[in-house]
Amino acid sequence: MHPARMNLIESKSKSTRLGLISLSLLAASCSMTTINTDQYQGETTTEQTNNGPVAELHRLAISALDKQQYNQSVNYLQRAIKIEPRNAHSWHYLAQSYWQMENYPQCLDMVQRSYSYSKAADHLDRANDVLKTQCLAN
Repeated sequence: MHPARMNLIESKSKSTRLGLISLSLLAASCSMTTINTDQYQGETTTEQTNNGPVAELHRLAISALDKQQYNQSVNYLQRAIKIEPRNAHSWHYLAQSYWQMENYPQCLDMVQRSYSYSKAADHLDRANDVLKTQCLAN
């Protein structure tokens, strides 16, 4: 395949992944209850509410991801974790941010943290399973 065509395909693939991540974060912050086999879509629990500082930091992280400002997204999510260190969703979203940055070892570490704080949240565990599989594949 022609190198220019390969670059275009890789660019579209990265853009598609960014869109899926952003949609999953947006859906989670809007309390949508759905699951996608590609990316976590979110389900509101007592750990994760639609208002408050953590939810606002999640929204800011989404905006940063949309602009491909991955370091900024990580910063917002780290701040959210300082507020609620046992929020499994924040750890999962942080893992997604690292996945976008192609920092797969860090992504796997954050997935493990999310697992450790998820309280029988099957939907989140399934999303973590998918993300873990994607990291290990790269």
